Amino acid sequence: MLTPEAGDLDLAVRAAWLYYEDGLTQAQVASRLYVSRQTVGRLLETARQQGIVRIEMDANYLAALDLATQLRERTPLTDAVVVPMLSGPMSRERTNERVAAALAAYARRYLHPGVVVGVGWSDTVARALTMLSAESLDGVTLASAAGTIDNVAELVSENPAAVRRLRTVPSPMFVSSAELAESLRTEDAVAQVFDLARSATLTLTGVGAVRPGGSAVRTGMVTDDDVAAYAAAGAVGDMLGHWFGRRGEEISGSASDRSVSLSLAELRALPNVVGVAAGAEKVEAIRGAIAGRYLDVLVTD
Repeated sequence: MLTPEAGDLDLAVRAAWLYYEDGLTQAQVASRLYVSRQTVGRLLETARQQGIVRIEMDANYLAALDLATQLRERTPLTDAVVVPMLSGPMSRERTNERVAAALAAYARRYLHPGVVVGVGWSDTVARALTMLSAESLDGVTLASAAGTIDNVAELVSENPAAVRRLRTVPSPMFVSSAELAESLRTEDAVAQVFDLARSATLTLTGVGAVRPGGSAVRTGMVTDDDVAAYAAAGAVGDMLGHWFGRRGEEISGSASDRSVSLSLAELRALPNVVGVAAGAEKVEAIRGAIAGRYLDVLVTD
């Protein structure tokens, strides 16, 4: 390799600063330095070779990548994304935001005109939808796999592009009786959305933990007494308003009978279900969901 001259090094430093620190594109750097774009590429390569710029992989991300690989190797999952933890305590909202960003990034690779994406509501899934641009959602149909949860719907409303693409179920997720839930599932307006969700090539769903004050309770869908009853029956997690045990077996109960949603069996039959769950309290729920083969992909921390 030829030793660069002083003038080249000066230009390399300036190009590296503009590109890496100021965030300019190579074309913008070329315009700023009055050189060609090809020259900018050469200058940036010189900066790396001379040690002006050092590119290092964050050890936390490397560890997370290794964990994702282990998950794929040791479980039936076809893919996994593990988001590294940040140091120090984080709020539930901040944790969900970081995992939602990973979910949104994963979903983007499947988005193109004509695709149907099924949506199983949760706080994290809703946050992921707010992170999808109008361009990425062009021609995409979002189809609810369960009835509406008010505070989650409010969160999604922050992204008008997602709202325009979303087919919602004209019913809350839980209604007053099993008889009403069964009747609503056969109504044309509800059945049409569920038929669309069954045709999805990608389905996004949250995974809830069975514990007091869990996500199902916080959203007002069920009470702590309902959750305690499911826990006593052996439930470890819930999805789409249905509960399951350690081996993935469905746990019946009065709350799930009142759910207006696809069933766990229908979820299992879908081709590419991406489950998202964050926090140590979700570990048993994640294990149960994987054991039940309800998930093909896991996004977690």
